Amino acid sequence: MIAEVEQRLRRGREELRASRALLEAGFPSQALSRVYLAGFHAAWAALRALGETPHTRTGVVSAFGRRVVVEGGLDHEVGRGLRRLLDDRDYIDDALGEAPPEETRSAIADAERLLEATANWIEGRSVAAQGSQ
Repeated sequence: MIAEVEQRLRRGREELRASRALLEAGFPSQALSRVYLAGFHAAWAALRALGETPHTRTGVVSAFGRRVVVEGGLDHEVGRGLRRLLDDRDYIDDALGEAPPEETRSAIADAERLLEATANWIEGRSVAAQGSQ
């Protein structure tokens, strides 16, 4: 399970890099759509660290909000970022919306905060678990 958690965090960081590259190449809408995956992989990693495996993307968002943010103490504003990323992705992909570059930069920054805060949360749980043994 630990390797899977680390793999998800690595993939989240890769998605951030891909989103930045898409934005720099002049594709802000595609970057905004893609950056959701950075948050998704971070959330999935946190849930796996708790032993959970939701079956849908919306299940990941819901369980992350409940288990990691509300019950686990992750900053609420950081946690809300995952929902915003999903809403942005849905707007871009399903409604064929267009994303201004500045909005995409903001979403990338939100995803980066979410990913790093979640990685720190997971690390904190690991350290606490080792200390209680």
